[in-house]
This record gives sequence, C-alpha cells and structure tokens, in this order.
Amino acid sequence: CHCPRGYTGVRCEEDIDYCVGHHCSEHGVCLDQQYNFTCRCMLGFEGSLCELETNECNSFPCASGATCVDLISDYRCHCPPGFERTCSENVNDCWPQPCLNGGSCMDLINDYICHCPVYHGKDCSSSVNQCVSNPCDPEGTLLCEELANTYRCVCQHGYTGPHCKTPINHCVDGLCQHSSVCVDLSRGFKCDCLPFTGQFCEINIDDCE
Repeated sequence: CHCPRGYTGVRCEEDIDYCVGHHCSEHGVCLDQQYNFTCRCMLGFEGSLCELETNECNSFPCASGATCVDLISDYRCHCPPGFERTCSENVNDCWPQPCLNGGSCMDLINDYICHCPVYHGKDCSSSVNQCVSNPCDPEGTLLCEELANTYRCVCQHGYTGPHCKTPINHCVDGLCQHSSVCVDLSRGFKCDCLPFTGQFCEINIDDCE
C-alpha cells in the first residue's frame, strides 16, 4: 500500500503522530496535526518550538520617554517623577488631600499647589505670609513662593542664591579662545571674536576669501 501523507502501516491504518521525535521547548505543548505538528506556547513565549521569550517592550508600552524593562510575560516602566504605570498617567499629588485649613489643591506633575482662602504656605498651614516682608531681592527675583512656615525665592535668568541677589557669571576662564573677550549676558554670554569667528572664537576667518 502506498499511503497518503499522514498515515503509515502495512495497510495505511496508522495515523502518524508527528509529536513523536519532535519536541517543543519546556515552554510549549506539542499538538499533532494531520501533516505536521505545532507547539502551543505558554504565555510570554513564542517561536516554532516556543523557545523564544516574548519581548513585551517591542510594542513600546512606556510613554513619556520612560525606560521599559522586559520581564517574563510582563514588563515594567521606569517612569520619570510624577508618572506611574505606563508613564502616561500623571500621579495625583492631591491624594490624599495635602492642603489644610480649607485650602483647595491643584495637581501638577510631581507637585501640587494649594489655593489658601485664609492661611498661607505650601499646605495652607501658616498663619503668616512669609513673602509679605519682601525677603527676595526685587531685581533678581521672578516671584516669592510661600512654603510651610517658610518661603522660596524663584530667581530670574542670570541670578542665583537663596534671595536671588547673586548675579550669575556665565564667563568661565578659557571659554572664549584666542584671547578674545567674554561678555556676560543675563541669559548666557558672547565672545568678541575679531579677527576670529564661531561661538567660542575657535574659527580663524579666511581673509583670502
């Protein structure tokens, strides 16, 4: 007897078990088919023999530029501060309610702001407005922020220090090349370059051009 594909024996009475002699990996179960076999893989594995671990990070599940770490049948996102799960959900920093004395909370990214009806401070716990005395230097300060029983001076560009009184010197020795003069600006610096050019006076002007 010349047997059709999938059968054997003297009279073609035996159905060939293609799982005999063919083994899936430890992460799969062999299923006999009419003309071949297939491997049914456990969750988290793939490949013809279920020999490959599925990389769940290939679908880019993490948002906000987070780093994805592949696990067995799972993944984990290392989120920037203020985000959780797949890093697309902003953590509600207003839970539980941080604002005291009837203050209302507005959620920010990794922070919150309390709008205080009577009291002052970061969490409306201070009865004294710390910014009333104008502790921050008016020239270098963008705003005075109340915190719990204290304050914080938010400096303008070009100023630093706890009270924003110190001008920032953006000129560092050796920053401008070829003995050029560095001019400090409020938002950076510039180099007086002639007869050179470039941000740091590093390029010699070709006068033959």
